Amino acid sequence: MEELQIEFPVFIDSPMQKFDEEHAENIIRFFYPNIAGQVILFPLINKEMTKREYKMLLPRVAKAYLIHNLTPDRSEFRACEPKALIDTYSQLYASNAD
Repeated sequence: MEELQIEFPVFIDSPMQKFDEEHAENIIRFFYPNIAGQVILFPLINKEMTKREYKMLLPRVAKAYLIHNLTPDRSEFRACEPKALIDTYSQLYASNAD
């Protein structure tokens, strides 16, 4: 794949929503690392990005944040260690699990 050299951050909302497992892996392995120097993803954890997919991406993750809902109309960014992102999310929202 030809490398794209975009010199500004690329923001991607719902990054894996429409991909099957094979395509998601290809996007993680080949597209995200080459699209720009900085890529910011906004996935719904466990829906648009699984733990397996995140582990593939983890070696390239510099920082991780969760959008933590404080009330129905107020939220905040919460920094967390990249390797603890999924577990931190699970701890914060365990009571909201289906």
